[in-house]
Amino acid sequence: MYKLLNLVFGWDYIQWKNTAASGIARVRVDYNGNVYYWQYKPTNAAGLITDHKPFLWLTCPPAKYLST
Repeated sequence: MYKLLNLVFGWDYIQWKNTAASGIARVRVDYNGNVYYWQYKPTNAAGLITDHKPFLWLTCPPAKYLST
C-alpha cells in the first residue's frame, strides 16, 4: 500500500520499531525543517528522525531528508 501512495502522491515511508510496537509511517517535515513521523497517531506521539540507522527507509534514501 505504501508503494502505491508513494507512486501516486510522492509520499515517503519508513519502517520503525521500538520495544513496544512497530509500524510503517509517512515521513513528514515541519516548517522548521525537522523530520518526523507519527509513531502513535491516536495519542499524537510523533517521533523525531535525527539519524537514519534506526529506520528502514522504504521509498527513498535517507539522504533526501538527512544530511549525514
